[in-house]
Amino acid sequence: MINKTNKNILIAAVLFLTHPCYAESLSTEATQTANQSDSTEEFRARAQNPLSPHYSIPLKYVYHGGADNGGVSIGSIQPIIPVSLGSWNMINQLSLNFIGTSGVVHGIAELPEPYAGSGAAGLGDTSFTSLFSPVSSDNFSWGIGPTFVFPTDTLFTNIEDRRSRQLGSGKFSIGPSAMFVTQPKPWTLGLNIKQIWSVLGNDSRSSVSQMVLQPFVNYNLSDGWYLVSDMDMIANWNHNNNQRWTVPVGGGVGKVFTIGKDAINIRAESYYNPIRPDQGSEWSANVTLQYLFRK
Repeated sequence: MINKTNKNILIAAVLFLTHPCYAESLSTEATQTANQSDSTEEFRARAQNPLSPHYSIPLKYVYHGGADNGGVSIGSIQPIIPVSLGSWNMINQLSLNFIGTSGVVHGIAELPEPYAGSGAAGLGDTSFTSLFSPVSSDNFSWGIGPTFVFPTDTLFTNIEDRRSRQLGSGKFSIGPSAMFVTQPKPWTLGLNIKQIWSVLGNDSRSSVSQMVLQPFVNYNLSDGWYLVSDMDMIANWNHNNNQRWTVPVGGGVGKVFTIGKDAINIRAESYYNPIRPDQGSEWSANVTLQYLFRK
């Protein structure tokens, strides 16, 4: 009886002494899980807000299909480079576009005035946008600034005849850009507006007057997942009313993964164009891979 009693007392003492360590271990594990979840949500909020003052490198591939003259493939490198200006941030985004097309396809932002040809592949025009955005701690942010399009398309069938350049507009264009973003949980809602006019370039090429109206909606789920609709509505003001607009509908899904101190945002989307020019694409599909830096 004494031995059994002593044994029970010993077990109780061991449990009593080790309980704080066990509880601390569980608490530490729960804290780490919570911190990782908070980090994922933070990165996801940044990925969904283009005005976030953090470095990132989005890589995007888009295919426009269903046009009479064939499809258009566009691979883009779009680094986001923020610059702190005291109580303001300057959010810079460069877009290098590599394009492959088999013919003239209208209603594409990267090809505002496509030139007829037998098809080409190479570097298209390069765009650069700087948005000046006030530093804010709430869920609403806005920015405004200039956008530029440089005629950097490199491939043309005859070096003496620059009218044959098929991968760009042949014009240097400039215009205003504005963006508005709000993030009431679990949503991210935003609107990006750009308007460009050509000011310099080859006189034999058509002038450029194009607006891109881009509303975007994100609905956040658990574990870094989210639903997204990011529609590029394009208006070419040089065309007739019934050939002017390209309006897509659709959406996709995305997920943010943390990798050490950084993160990767991956999303896939598809859209149908119920309103489009006669030579426009019927649909598009895209995949984006975005590397997000901690600082």
